[in-house]
Order: sequence, then structure tokens, then C-alpha cells
Amino acid sequence: KANFTEAKLVAANLYGVNLSYADLSEADLSEADLTGANLHRANLHGANLHGANLYRANLYRADLRAADLTEANLTRAKLTEAKLKHSRGVKGVKGA
Repeated sequence: KANFTEAKLVAANLYGVNLSYADLSEADLSEADLTGANLHRANLHGANLHGANLYRANLYRADLRAADLTEANLTRAKLTEAKLKHSRGVKGVKGA
């Protein structure tokens, strides 16, 4: 599995990338384009996703605990069984 712990990926173009099972804990993905990205079971614990585009991203069983999703685009994102405890910016999302 790929290790991107604490990586600085601000405004990165990650359109359609496969980061399934990747460790992105504490990574800075603010303003990143993750449209259609596969983040199945990815570890995004404490990641900064402020303003990120997660349109149609697969976040099935992803760990988003304590992540900042403020102003992130989660339109049509798959969040089934995602861990959202203590996340910011996900008001109204079940499990947040």
C-alpha cells in the first residue's frame, strides 16, 4: 500500500487516481482534485481536505476521522461505511 503520510498535495490533480488502501493520514490535500478517485479503505485520518473536489470519489470504508472536509465537494461521493467521527465540514452526513 502507498504511504503518503503528512504529504503536501495542495491543489494536486489526482483525477481518477487509485489510492485504495493508501495511507494519507495527516496529508494536506486542500483544494486537490480527487474527482472519481478510488479511496476505498484509504487512511485519511486527520487529513486536510478543505475545498477538495471529491465528486464521485469512492470513499467506501475510508477512515476520515478528524479530517477537515470544510467546503469539500462530496457530490455523488460514495461514503458507505466511512469513518467520519470528529470530522469537520460534514454536517448532516450520517456517522459524522
